[in-house]
Amino acid sequence: MLDTLRGFTDRLLGRGSAAITVPVMDGVLKPNRALDNAEVVAELADIDDLAVADGVLWIAAGPALYRLDGGVPVEVRRFERPITALAAAPGGRLALALGGTQLLLLAPDGATAHTLAEAGGRALRCVNALAWDEAGRRWLLTEGSAEHAPERWCHDLMAHGASGRVCAWAPGGGAVQQLAAGLRHAFGVLPQAGGTVLVGESWAHRVLALGPNGTAPRVADLPGYPSRMAPAAGGGFWLSCFVCRTQLVEFVLREEAYRRRMVAEIDPRYWIAPALSSGHSFLEPLQGAGVKQMGVLKPWAPPRSYGLVVRVNAQGQVVSSLHSQVDGRHHGITAVAEHGGALFAASKGGGRLLRVRMTAEEQGAAR
Repeated sequence: MLDTLRGFTDRLLGRGSAAITVPVMDGVLKPNRALDNAEVVAELADIDDLAVADGVLWIAAGPALYRLDGGVPVEVRRFERPITALAAAPGGRLALALGGTQLLLLAPDGATAHTLAEAGGRALRCVNALAWDEAGRRWLLTEGSAEHAPERWCHDLMAHGASGRVCAWAPGGGAVQQLAAGLRHAFGVLPQAGGTVLVGESWAHRVLALGPNGTAPRVADLPGYPSRMAPAAGGGFWLSCFVCRTQLVEFVLREEAYRRRMVAEIDPRYWIAPALSSGHSFLEPLQGAGVKQMGVLKPWAPPRSYGLVVRVNAQGQVVSSLHSQVDGRHHGITAVAEHGGALFAASKGGGRLLRVRMTAEEQGAAR
C-alpha cells in the first residue's frame, strides 16, 4: 500500500522513481579524451566482445573470431551467425554465443566440446555476456531479455524490459543453475572471490552483487547503461557503458502513450533513444546543444551516442573513467580487457579495437 502511494506521489511531483534527472559527469567521471586519443589497433566492423586467457587476447566481431597476434588481429574462425558473447578459460578453452540463442564450448583444438540452447526450461534468446568462474569450475552467462534478440536491445529498453537473467553452467555436471531472474536487461557478468558474482543491470543503471547471503547493488546510479566487465590489475574491475543516459530519453521512457506511438510508427533508427553511434542522418533526433553551430558539434552536447569506460575499486567506488565525447568517434564501448599492460576496448559504434595505455597507478593496486 505504501509503495503504491509513494509511486503515485512520485509521478505527481516528478520525484523519486519518476524523476528524469541523470547523474552529472563530474569528479572522477569528468569527461576527457582518453578514448578519442586511444591507439586504433584495427578497424573491425561489428566488433563486440573481448576475452583474455593464457596471455592471449580474443576478439569477436560479427561472425568472426580473431586472436591478437603480434599486435594484429588474425582471423581464427568464422561462424554462420554473429558472435554475441565471448569468454576464455585457461588451457585454450573458449565459450561463445551465436546469435544469442546457442552456446558453444570449444576445446583447445577448436572442436566443439559442448552446446547449450536452453536454460531452466526456456530457450536461450539473448545471451550477451559470458565469463569463466575458476573457483566454481563453471561458465556464467547473462541473458538480456526473454523476448528480444541482442541486436534489439533498444526495443527492450523502450518496452521497460525486465526479463533478464544470469545463469551458471557446468558442462557435464547437470542442469543449468539460474542465479537471478527478472532483471532489467542483464548485461555483463564477472565472478568474484567468495562465490560472489557481479552482474550488470542495464536499464536499472547499476551493477548487482549476487552472493551467498543475498543480492545487493555494488555500483548504483550510473550515468550510462552498464554492460560487460573485466578484472582490473590490483583489484576492482573495469566496466563498459555502451550508451549513456539523457534527460530527454528519461522523459520519453515515462511517457507511455508517446513511446508506444513512436515505437509503432517511427523507424527505430530515428527513435528518441540512445544509440551505439550517431550523426549518420539529418533525420536523427536532436536535443538542444546537439545542434551543430557553424559546423561544430559541441563535445558537451546531450549524447545520443557516447564512449564511456569506468574503473571501480574493490569497495564499489568509481575511481576513474575514460571517455569519447559527443563529437568523438569511439562510441558504443561494449567490452574491455586488460592485456600486455594496456587496456583494450571494443568500440562497436566506431568499429574499432582500441588500446589505451594505463598509468602506473592503474597498473598497481586499486584505491
